[in-house]
Amino acid sequence: MPGEKVFVQSATGVDLTLNIAGPGHRSYAFIIDWHIRLLLAGAWLLLAGFFLKLSLNARSHDALLSLLPAAVLYFLYHPILEVAMRGRTPGKRMAGLMLVDRSGGTAGTTALLIRNLFRLVDCMPALYVVGLVSCFFTAQRVRIGDMAAGTLLVLDDAAAEQSLTRLEALAARSRKLSLSMLVPM
Repeated sequence: MPGEKVFVQSATGVDLTLNIAGPGHRSYAFIIDWHIRLLLAGAWLLLAGFFLKLSLNARSHDALLSLLPAAVLYFLYHPILEVAMRGRTPGKRMAGLMLVDRSGGTAGTTALLIRNLFRLVDCMPALYVVGLVSCFFTAQRVRIGDMAAGTLLVLDDAAAEQSLTRLEALAARSRKLSLSMLVPM
């Protein structure tokens, strides 16, 4: 699986070689994005509770006013940011990934929206099982949404290298912790 590539012939005669992102890269980016979505939705709920004095009481209309914006933040995060950031989200950017169409170009708005519509299928039955399994068993490591939209998730080599360097630095620093630092005496 490592080092899988897709070769794209371009009209200009300059052929592209794209490194396909596997399930590990996808999962890393998704976990980053999931945390950002959760923090944004949670921040809204806190702000609504403190400043707007909205409660989550089921008998109150306040619950709808509190939960609806949080749900919109959570569920529209991927489609809005992928369209606005041309095939990336903060998680994809941090992981060194980008979405492209099958010809290696920037994925269009329609393709990105179709891809995200199929996110509902990919996340079934829970924890992105369908999407993750399809990444293991498809030739280009794509999920159902990518198949429907004609997109590929590929490594942006320079950004992926920076991401790997950051992870290695974090891992090196974490090894320096001694047990005496973690356990109060």
